[in-house]
Amino acid sequence: MRIYPFRLSFSGSHANFSFFFEGFQREEISCFISSRAADNIVHSEGEPPWGNFCEVLGLDPARIYRLTQVHSREVLVLDRYSPHDRPRADGLVSRDRDIWLSVTVADCLPVYLFDTESGAFGILHSGWKGTGIVLKALALMEERWNTRPPAVAVVLGPCIGACCYRVDEGRARIFEEEFGGPDGDYPLGPVVIRRPRNGSSPAEPFLDLRAANARLLAGAGVRNLAVCQDCTFTDERLGSFRREGKDYTRMAALIGPKLPV
Repeated sequence: MRIYPFRLSFSGSHANFSFFFEGFQREEISCFISSRAADNIVHSEGEPPWGNFCEVLGLDPARIYRLTQVHSREVLVLDRYSPHDRPRADGLVSRDRDIWLSVTVADCLPVYLFDTESGAFGILHSGWKGTGIVLKALALMEERWNTRPPAVAVVLGPCIGACCYRVDEGRARIFEEEFGGPDGDYPLGPVVIRRPRNGSSPAEPFLDLRAANARLLAGAGVRNLAVCQDCTFTDERLGSFRREGKDYTRMAALIGPKLPV
């Protein structure tokens, strides 16, 4: 698997970035993430942050499809004729270049998918409960558009990093049992890291959402993976449930057709 690390460069309310495939940047599809400067994006037409963010990007909100997210592994196929009814799911895929797909995140991992052969694309919301949704999305893309994993480019966006995502031992064991593997079978390292808080304390477990998704993608046959290095907990440009508490900032992650220059 080829790994392309990158860091976000924000322009006011958002950052944009590209897919990489076989060493080359692919710009047929646009990827965005909002920043805290865009305020709390709650995906409601009646909320100014959402409308303002769409206006900054020059996007028609009626062309953007969104979800009622439930921390699941459910993925839906959409096109321009799909109803705007905010279905309960955590992933969207399409091949329609007239629409945009969006999820919101705030420590969970946004995953961007692009089939370089069929042109299909997708966006996923993958927290610890939803880890594994990438396999559901790839299977659905294969069923609908004959997508081959080696032809798929993937971007793992900003999320809480293994530096900061401390969990209890019970959750760590569940995560490790489902997404761990033999030694050496980790493109980005182990999915659970245990480290002491200080020299004398017992080791505490930290989850690595990026590593778990990278391992799943590599096992499925994906060969090109761009990985954002920014941690939502430590980077105050980004929204973080763990850092901000109950009034946390939801960030909008969007994918869609290339915007005109």
